Order: sequence, then C-alpha cells, then structure tokens
Amino acid sequence: MSISEKTFTLPVITLILLSFCLGTSEFIIVGILPDISSGLNVSITIAGSLVSIFAIVYAVGTPFAAALAGLFNKFNLIIALTVIFITGNFLCIIAPNYYTLAAARVVIAIVSGTLLSVSMAFVPDIVSEKKRASVVSWLYAGFSIASVFGVPIGTLISHSFGWRYSFIFITAFSLIMFILMIISLPRNTLTVRLNVIGQFVIFKDKRLLLSIFTVFFGASASYVLYTYLAPVFEEILHIPAKYISVALLAFGISVLFSNIYSGKMAEKNGVYKLRFSFLAQAVFMFALPIAFYNNIAGIIFIFILGFLMYLQNSPIQVNVLNIATKEYPGAVTLAASMNSFAFNFGIAFGSICGSFFVDDIGMRYVGTGGGILAVFALISAVLLYKYSSAKN
Repeated sequence: MSISEKTFTLPVITLILLSFCLGTSEFIIVGILPDISSGLNVSITIAGSLVSIFAIVYAVGTPFAAALAGLFNKFNLIIALTVIFITGNFLCIIAPNYYTLAAARVVIAIVSGTLLSVSMAFVPDIVSEKKRASVVSWLYAGFSIASVFGVPIGTLISHSFGWRYSFIFITAFSLIMFILMIISLPRNTLTVRLNVIGQFVIFKDKRLLLSIFTVFFGASASYVLYTYLAPVFEEILHIPAKYISVALLAFGISVLFSNIYSGKMAEKNGVYKLRFSFLAQAVFMFALPIAFYNNIAGIIFIFILGFLMYLQNSPIQVNVLNIATKEYPGAVTLAASMNSFAFNFGIAFGSICGSFFVDDIGMRYVGTGGGILAVFALISAVLLYKYSSAKN
C-alpha cells in the first residue's frame, strides 16, 4: 500500500474508529456505575474500583506490552490484539459476578494501551510525513468523540435495557471496525526487530524522557480539576444538577477542539509552541479560585482549560514518532506508547493531588494545584524544545 498524501483515507478512518472503540470501552464504566452496582449486588465503591484497576493496569502494563509488540508484524499484531479486545468486551457481557467483570476489564486494559500504540506506529506507513500531525490529532480525537457521544449513548442504552447491553453496543461496533481493519490496513509494513530489553535504550534519550515528563505533568495539571469537575459545576458554580450533563457535554466539545487544534500545532514547530499552552494553563489555573467568585467567569475559565487540556498530545506524539522512526526503528511501538502510559500516570497523580486540595484546602482551590503542576509541565516543555533543537 502506497503512503497517501490525503488525511481521511479508509485506513485513517479505521484507526479513528479504533480510538473511538477504545475510548468508549475505557470510559463507559463511569456512566454505568450505578447500574453495575445494583446488577451485581456490590457497593458503588467496589464497582468504582473498576475505574482505578483499569487505569493502573493500563499505565503499568502498556510499556512492557508495547516492547513485546515491537517483535511482531504490525498488521498481525493489531488484528490479534483487536480479537482479544473484542473477547474482553464479550466477557463483560456475560460476566456472572464482579470478579469476572474485573478480570475482563484487566484484559481490556492490557491490550487497549498496546492497541493505541500500534495504531500510532501505523501512522508513518499510511500517510506522508506532512500529514502525520493531523492524523495523530484525529486518533486522539477518537477518545474525545467517545466521551462526547459514545459514553452518553452507552449510558442511555444501560439505563434503558441494562448495563450488559452497553457492552453489546461496544462489541458490535468493534466487530465493524475489525472488518474495516482487515480490508484497509497495510499487511507488509517494515518491522525492525530488537530484543525486548534492547528497546528500552530509548529511555536514555533526554528528548524522550522529557516527552514523558511533559505529558505526565500536563495531564496531572488538567486532572486535578477534571477529576472533580462535576462537583465543581454543582457546588462551586451552582449549576442545577439536571444541567450538569449539559455542562459536561459542552466541556467535552471544548476538549474535542483541543485535540483537533493540537494537530494544527504539531504541523510546524509544535514542541516550541507547547511552552505557550502550558503558560496559559498555569495562568488560568492560578486565576481559577478568583474566577469562581463569578459563575459566568468560572464557567468560561473551565472551558478555556478544557481547550488547553490536550494541546500537548499531537506535538509530543509526532515528535516522538519522528525521533523513533529515524533513530530507534526497532522501538517505534514502545516509543508510541509513551504518551499513553505517561498520561495515565498523570491522571492518577493529578487525581491524588486533587483529592488533597478538596479534602484539606477546599474545592475552590483545586486550580492552585493545577497551576503548580502546569509550571512543571512548562519547564519540561522548554527543556524538551532545547534538547530537540540541539539534536536537529
């Protein structure tokens, strides 16, 4: 298959659908927690542990699974992993108890991070270098689309027919995407094999390490606030409970535009531009406690922070892919996984920091924690550009 000069080819659309399926499967638990709790006769906190279990397994397992993935042909691997992903969602449909459902979610978490990494590793094989940034941004946008549309649809299905039908929806959609994979993805991509340990040499590269720190602190800064966004809307900004879902939908749309504009940033000197997005994030985070004294100002600030939330994704991912493709061709899949596991560790750390501010300082001041972490992201981004420029 020749490399396309277009953006929205069938292979690209297929990989965007894959991101949508991965995102819907990952986020759906949040929307159907009460239904799972009552359906399996477990407490809401036990049902909620499915979220943390997924995030931890995803973050810890992805780099090791991605290193192993680098030993195999990408087409064969993405097909095999998708079969496991579909099987895991099918097990969720038939799970007779919490433990079976938790085991199925562990299986899905292990393959989800690797599937995203392999899909990113496909990008140089299906589009030209000048189109990589746009395609990478749309692959990330698939997760935002899942948040805005997939999860609400799955939640509505759960409320109407039962939580198992949400996983039927995900499984059916995944089967359609699987057929498109077989039809459209290139089979004979170049595979440069290194042993598993040999691939981890990439972590000695300062540019790749700083990419991890930038993503980690950037995600942490956002999730200090995002973890408690619903109670902030209700308790601080006094949005009526019946309109919280509308506010979250509007926030999700701002996040979707964040992913799309991230691709625009990455098209030219994206790593340099990151310093400005993190500086803006720090400023708006530090000013958020003051903005909260006016409901309209508080809502506007939160939507601006939503737009800033994912601007790092494409510039970092494209930079990492370009470095790995040229200098570490045997570790491209592992390099492509960096964003995923760094972001998930950032989510966990940001949530912990958010809990500290909410419990010990006050929910009004979560922005202060986000601002501090955004400053660390800014420092990492400045150093990343410095070392990337020095190499070029």
